[in-house]
Amino acid sequence: MFARVSFPISSFKSFTYKIPASLNGTVQPGTCVNAPINRRMQAGFVVAVNPDSEYKGKILPIDSIREKELQFPEELWHTLEWISQYYITPLGQVLKAAVPNSFLKLYKPKQVQFVKITAKGLNVIPTFENKKPAQKRLLEALSNINEPVKTASLTEFASSPHTVCGQLEKSGLVETLSQPQITDPFEIMGPGDIQNIQLSKEQQGVVDTIQNTGKGFHPYLLHGVTGSGKTEVYLKLAQTTVEDGQSVLVLVPEIALTPQVAIRFRKAFGSRVALWHSRMTKAEKGWTWQQLKKGEYSVVVGARSAIFAPLKNLGLIIVDEEQESSYKQENPAPRYHARDVAMVRGKQANAIVLLTSATPCLESYYNALQNKFTLLKLTKRYGKSNYPAVELVDMKKEYSDDGSALLSKSLTEAINDRLERSEQVIILQNRRGYSRVHQCLECGEIKKCENCSVALTFHRTDNNLHCHYCESVEIPESNCNKCTAENMTFAGS
Repeated sequence: MFARVSFPISSFKSFTYKIPASLNGTVQPGTCVNAPINRRMQAGFVVAVNPDSEYKGKILPIDSIREKELQFPEELWHTLEWISQYYITPLGQVLKAAVPNSFLKLYKPKQVQFVKITAKGLNVIPTFENKKPAQKRLLEALSNINEPVKTASLTEFASSPHTVCGQLEKSGLVETLSQPQITDPFEIMGPGDIQNIQLSKEQQGVVDTIQNTGKGFHPYLLHGVTGSGKTEVYLKLAQTTVEDGQSVLVLVPEIALTPQVAIRFRKAFGSRVALWHSRMTKAEKGWTWQQLKKGEYSVVVGARSAIFAPLKNLGLIIVDEEQESSYKQENPAPRYHARDVAMVRGKQANAIVLLTSATPCLESYYNALQNKFTLLKLTKRYGKSNYPAVELVDMKKEYSDDGSALLSKSLTEAINDRLERSEQVIILQNRRGYSRVHQCLECGEIKKCENCSVALTFHRTDNNLHCHYCESVEIPESNCNKCTAENMTFAGS
């Protein structure tokens, strides 16, 4: 038997190896193996197994299976193959993105020393000599604890607990043991209180529609107004999925949002929720990956890289704020779009895929209109929340008095009103450049890009007008193109 192996390198080529008799039946597509390449042993992934080989040269054997934890679920393996083909990326590079780097370097979790007192240690405490006070304090402390204690936590009783415990172990008074260090990123958050999920009539209708469709691959687009409670809907769906013995993958657009959403799920599912994003440490990723492979987690919440999480028996994929551009990986390769990969993985896993947004992207909305996705809507705000009061101000009228107003009268009055109440005010200035518009004070004409028909922005760094759509640059003119008046100004807050 022969195996074609792909390595995490920038090459579309795979390499042929013999499968030793001792590994027959255990090597299959997706298996991570140790194999010789360029005179050194490296981790690679089996992409195919064949009874014969067309290669007539010398064929080296696979050395060993690297890590059982690196075996991908079949549906994820087929998804990775699709990514390689669709985004024209070597499969090795796709695998490198999907597997924690710590595993490719033979990751082993850090060992932490624990200590517990022996029967002999309990018996000698009453007669223990006072010449060794640190040892006696440790023995007395351990005698009151019925389970192993982390050695490093005993500094209250000895300035160097590892040294003292080593001395006691030589005398047979204590026993030390090592355990893998738990590096769960949720440790600092705590599980929180398990909360029940209460739905409105409209939300329950959405949940019923999805559940009545039955199990299996089905894409949905949930279009809900801001504050309509889309999170509660997919929390309820996730709860049903987990109760059925399946797992749930939740994608959020930004790493900063991951802990917030994860805590909501933590309160609903307790310790069965895992966190996954690119800013986690190698130890945290290694620990989480191992627990996922053991089936310890039923829900994974993370940014776009979480699409590669090796969840077993995947039943539901949720893509929150699906319109966000941050789901697109730019660099390095593979330059995938997590929303599109979610669709492919959902189809491979025969799972439901739910896209949610208050402002869906055109592609998703078009697919819904074409009945490729099922369109669901939430039109009412959830609970007792109300829409904020929004007032649009025509700044042309504000300029008509003296032509120099930066803030409208209504905004100035509102700010003063809040300050008189000893309240605070936030002014969000969402712009680039020094001035957003180059405007004529006579007719109100605004200088626009000839290509894009959007207002040009003035930058003081080069004293030019810039279009942030097509990157064209123009020199500011002193006369208005419409009325020819020489009364142009830079404005816009």
